[in-house]
Amino acid sequence: MKLNALVLPVTAAVLLTLGAPAFAQCPEEGCPAQTLGTIEAPAEGALVSGFVRVTGFALNGNLVSNVDLFIDGTDEANRVTPAGGANINLPRPDVTQWLPQYAGTPGEQPGFEMSFRAANYANGTHTLHVRITDVTGCCYFLAPRTIRIDNAKNQAPFGVLDVPLPDSSVHANGVLAVAGWALDDRRIDHVDVLIDGLIERGAVLGINRPDVAAFYPNVPSAATSGFLVFIDSTRLTNGVHTLTVKATDDQGQQGLIDVRRFQVFNNAPNLPPFGDVDQPMLQATWFGNCLRLPGGPSGGEIRDTRYVMFVSGWALDTSVYAERGGVSHVFLEMDGVVLKDTRGAFGTLGCRREFNLDNALVDCYGFYRPDVNVFYPGFPQSANSGYFFAVDVGHLLTEKGFKEGNHMLQVKAADKEDNVTLLKELPVHIECATQNLDPSPLGYVSDPMNYQFVGGIHPVLGWALDLDGVIRVRVLIDGVPQIDAVTGRDYAEYGLPSPDVSAVYPNYPQRANARWRFYLDTTKLTNSEHDLLVEVIDGRGNYRSAGTRRFVVNNNTLVR
Repeated sequence: MKLNALVLPVTAAVLLTLGAPAFAQCPEEGCPAQTLGTIEAPAEGALVSGFVRVTGFALNGNLVSNVDLFIDGTDEANRVTPAGGANINLPRPDVTQWLPQYAGTPGEQPGFEMSFRAANYANGTHTLHVRITDVTGCCYFLAPRTIRIDNAKNQAPFGVLDVPLPDSSVHANGVLAVAGWALDDRRIDHVDVLIDGLIERGAVLGINRPDVAAFYPNVPSAATSGFLVFIDSTRLTNGVHTLTVKATDDQGQQGLIDVRRFQVFNNAPNLPPFGDVDQPMLQATWFGNCLRLPGGPSGGEIRDTRYVMFVSGWALDTSVYAERGGVSHVFLEMDGVVLKDTRGAFGTLGCRREFNLDNALVDCYGFYRPDVNVFYPGFPQSANSGYFFAVDVGHLLTEKGFKEGNHMLQVKAADKEDNVTLLKELPVHIECATQNLDPSPLGYVSDPMNYQFVGGIHPVLGWALDLDGVIRVRVLIDGVPQIDAVTGRDYAEYGLPSPDVSAVYPNYPQRANARWRFYLDTTKLTNSEHDLLVEVIDGRGNYRSAGTRRFVVNNNTLVR
């Protein structure tokens, strides 16, 4: 859900008038003779309030390193932008089209954007000054812009609708995703999603949006300005529909975010289920007791609770209104062989109480998932869409014919029309746990989630357990150990309360305080996908991986 840079048409006549006068505090010797640029928004003489966006472009052939905003003077005391300046080096194909000589130069992406809070200034006329600094140290001011501030005016909420795209169609599984961001000079109270003029749902607020925070660095709420909701499109007739998204602030002021058309052409009975796998993480190692132990009273599969591995997640389906849809069962496979099925034998319910796990329900679909229900309101199974499997790895190695080594774990969901979906494939490594081997730690990363967009100083959160005790938890990005941006240490803060973990893993030491926290400085990473690996140092001094997570850095700013 990246934001696209603002693209405005630029005419040749305008470009000819964009010479930028140099001010005394900017050196001229050795700097490019020709500098071009302008402040495009706000317009000259504009009446503004709330959070004011300041956009434009500037180029002189060199890469821009900083763009800074000054109000009512060019002294340092008048500078508005924080350290690092504005969001810069944004693509502007309209500018390079009119100035093709700059294409292919370091400064070929000349766009900038920033903001300031009008309430910080008195009502009346004010002057904006924008200073451009390139990587050579040369700097210059663009032609100033005069605005008028009226703080009595309540700014309407504003934002962007990222998905669905204009004139797009509903996804193959019948789910319409509505996502974007909204800001206000006060507080966004709610975001309404309307279809064909009728309110369908209220979107979930508070979604992490570091890309928006980069555009609005002076707005504290920008980092969590995202909204998101998923709609069951089988409620709608096939054909073209109109989607309207409106945001309302805490004073009742309403702002139109966007209006989009989209097309529905569902074949409801044939729509497959969908969902996700929460655990295990990628590249997890599963250990088992390879001694032939007697089974427990609940079927004999759970033999040594120290080496029970859990698979959990959620699954949903559409088209339930025809009384032919809905998830019927979820099943777990390894290398194509069915290990567990929530449907049970002969179509019976697979949920069962496991005596060796304090009579916990295992191998079951229908667990309460309020988090899923929040994002998928209106899906009849969303409140109870969770599944949970318990696997004794030693039982697989001694009774089911699986060998030590790498295997592929598959989680699949089926609906009542026998449509089957592979929710996820997870490579796992299984080994025997003996006195000569070191059992692998268990771990999980709760934030960021897979392919989540992150930026700035981001708190990475999770938990870790080991039968030999956890001494340290380290975070590696693309194989490189990281330094905590707050503590300055090369390991995470470990020992935070974890009552939920303790309930699931009663046989592990430190289970009551197994959570960890690590502040990752994403500005030191490229704006791209990265692999986060959690490494646990156990009581024996051994370093073992607890799993990996892939996420996306999107700071939208030049790393300085």
